[in-house]
Amino acid sequence: MSSKPKFYVTTPIYYVNAPPHMGTAYTTILADTLARTKRMLGYDALLVTGSDEHSQNIADKAAAEGLHPEEFCRRFIPHFHDAWKLLNIGPYQFYRTSSPEHRATVQAFFGRIHERGDIYKAEYSGWYHTTDNRFVDEAEVPENPENHPFLKFLTEEAYWFRLSRYQDWLLGWHESHPEAIVPGFRRNEMLQRIREGLRDLCISRSSTSWGIPLPWDTEHVFYVWVDALLTYLTGSGYQLEQPDKESFWPCNLHIMAKDIPWFHTIVWPAMLQSAGVEPPRQVLVHGYWNFAGTKMSKSKGNVFHPQDAVALVGADAVRYFLLREVPLGQDGNFTVRGLAERYNYDLANDFGNLFHRALTMAGRFVAGKVAAFEAGGAFQELEDLRADVAGRTVVQLEKLEFREALESSWELVRALNRFIDETKPWELAKSADNGPRLQSVFSVLFRCMRTLLVLLAPVLPGACDRYWTQLGLEGKATEQGFDVLATPFPAEATLAKPEIVFPKLDLTNLEEEFIVRKETMTGEKVERVGEAAPVVEAPKATEKAPAPDAEIGYEDFTKVKLITVKVVGATAVDGSDKLIRLTVDDGKRPDRTIVSGIRAHFTPEDMVGKTICIVDNLKPRKIFGILSEGMILAAGDGQVLRLITPEGELAPGVRLG
Repeated sequence: MSSKPKFYVTTPIYYVNAPPHMGTAYTTILADTLARTKRMLGYDALLVTGSDEHSQNIADKAAAEGLHPEEFCRRFIPHFHDAWKLLNIGPYQFYRTSSPEHRATVQAFFGRIHERGDIYKAEYSGWYHTTDNRFVDEAEVPENPENHPFLKFLTEEAYWFRLSRYQDWLLGWHESHPEAIVPGFRRNEMLQRIREGLRDLCISRSSTSWGIPLPWDTEHVFYVWVDALLTYLTGSGYQLEQPDKESFWPCNLHIMAKDIPWFHTIVWPAMLQSAGVEPPRQVLVHGYWNFAGTKMSKSKGNVFHPQDAVALVGADAVRYFLLREVPLGQDGNFTVRGLAERYNYDLANDFGNLFHRALTMAGRFVAGKVAAFEAGGAFQELEDLRADVAGRTVVQLEKLEFREALESSWELVRALNRFIDETKPWELAKSADNGPRLQSVFSVLFRCMRTLLVLLAPVLPGACDRYWTQLGLEGKATEQGFDVLATPFPAEATLAKPEIVFPKLDLTNLEEEFIVRKETMTGEKVERVGEAAPVVEAPKATEKAPAPDAEIGYEDFTKVKLITVKVVGATAVDGSDKLIRLTVDDGKRPDRTIVSGIRAHFTPEDMVGKTICIVDNLKPRKIFGILSEGMILAAGDGQVLRLITPEGELAPGVRLG
């Protein structure tokens, strides 16, 4: 094995009764992003995922199709590998619970627990949830459970694990390891369940043959949940007979959604303690992803698949959206429009436009060569911001604060866009006397841009590698370590011509654009859902069109939302002598774009820092190919134009009226 320090992260072992959806993708992207981060920090990082196959639900579905359960599962395995390849997940190890290797681990592990007297035989009666693949607690049983579509009452002989024996040990272990469950409120939930008292756990089934047989009683198979947990041990390379043999155990981090921490933070550590194996060091519990307000569920059929999202915005944007949209541990709401807007505003506008502008100008004004950055020069303030953002972002990535890390990186993205607007390389290039300053502009600019590619490589691996090549740098962004952040931009690098990595989406015709992109990616025809045109009654002959200055009702006026915004950046729109592109903070987003024809009265520099008023809920439209998201309020007589501004300083996002 490698001499590097080891880091081991896992996803849950996924059910394979349907292809993965966006919730499954989120968990896997979290694990992959952390694994990539650790590799860039110098670790030998192992990511393990797999398929949980021994459920009654799968056995029933397979029987309905006349298939053996293993054959039924085998059909779904490629869906997971295809999805992970599409989302740029990897490298990873994938383990099936039906494999001989896993079977040997399970039997050896429970054989040891059985020998230690922590397993006994008794009858079990209770309601079994066929979709969740578990016996439900008495408190969870609904009224008239016999009418529930997924509950089945079972009475059978079973083997039990003495979980109650480990109640005090679990409480003591969690209290002495406060970092073992994150976020903290999930830890408190689990501690409360332990304090309420633990009952012994049923670990076998005798009413089905689909599963791993108990080594001391082959009439029973292991209950699906306790079987699946052992995949983490299988994947680590740990040998029960040779515990001192080098492996990746103990696991550094298990990642999962909030429906399964009970098994991972209470049952799993107790079983490991019984077997004499060190418990995992940390469990991360994240929230659910809802689709248009409803929890995604294969059984409900309201899922959105990774390939659909990738078809619209690409793998990097899907990864970015899921990690940027919600704080870790909280629920998120997934919508196609939300995904598309985040893609346009952050990646196509801010990030992609930064690289395209900088590369275009550098190729035109300095022949694609970047001079060495000199510390203490005219632009040391930007260099200081670069160093601060770099240090902060690396720490946040390692601490699982992915949303915060992306927000930190975007501080530098926005600062670089402002830097271009303020230094105006196109103006400097008009005079040879400005040559040294022009070179300094590009030296600090591209040093910062390379820093962004290194920081964002764990989240945007494909895009960062493509931009890395455009910057004329050797290797790939994803092959770098974070130590490269302290090194200068290579003098031998020759910048390439810019290529668009994040093409803008047309949000006004989003459904059609989504269909076209999906057809292009899959080669399959997507059925379009036609909508009948609304019936519009012709005006009566006696009716007249309203005059332009006709009165409107109060209810009409209240539909117009006017708010304050602060201008954080401004640039002239290329090809127009009237338009200025404003980047404004509206209290919710610090990077909203508004295009306005005020250049005859104001320069971009005049606008930066102003607090102005806008129409907030005006439908976005493209102006000169730029999506404008609002209208500024101004008044004038043709000769003089005055901006409508609040009296006194108001924060962004304050509503007027």
